[in-house]
Amino acid sequence: MWIFRELANMARTSYEVQLLFLTSIIGLALFFERMWFYARNRVSLDRLSERLLHLMANGDLDEIRRIAYERKTPFHRVLRVFVENFDLSEDLLMGLVDAEILRQRERMTKYLTGLATIAAVSPLLGLYGTVTGLIEAFHQIAVTGAGGPEVIGRGISIALLTTMFGLFIAIPTLIVHNYFSRKAGEIAAKTDATIRELLIISYKAQVRKS
Repeated sequence: MWIFRELANMARTSYEVQLLFLTSIIGLALFFERMWFYARNRVSLDRLSERLLHLMANGDLDEIRRIAYERKTPFHRVLRVFVENFDLSEDLLMGLVDAEILRQRERMTKYLTGLATIAAVSPLLGLYGTVTGLIEAFHQIAVTGAGGPEVIGRGISIALLTTMFGLFIAIPTLIVHNYFSRKAGEIAAKTDATIRELLIISYKAQVRKS
């Protein structure tokens, strides 16, 4: 496609385009890192929560403890804190659980600030490249006194490519950032809800005494 050929040619002399290529590489690296993180920590929370609630209703705390140590996902780490401190008072127990949920949420949102920064900066870099390109084009016309629709049109077209490239980077990066942010929020919310349900059922099943 001629647009990408032009961008590749511009990258040889335009530091704005070089910066945009660099931001796109960083954005891709952060995207694949987060994809790898969530792939390694994938778990069916609805199914697992249902199983845990059933076990707690039957008073099978040992099996819940075994499940907590099966994996090292954010959910399992929070569950581990819950079973390790199960004998504490309710306030202390939930305080530790809440702290661990915050800690795991931080793990799940790691590098998302970088993605948000790239989504915000890329269009600005593109606009900066367009402005400097237009200034250069009109400066050459003023200095040489030569120029026509073809010359001006091509100069403006090339300058606007940087804005297009910046948007091309920013739009998918913003989508990816919002997706991972929402996913982290959902996992944290479901984890908190499951732990609280486990606590309530533990009282009903007489696993914990009031």
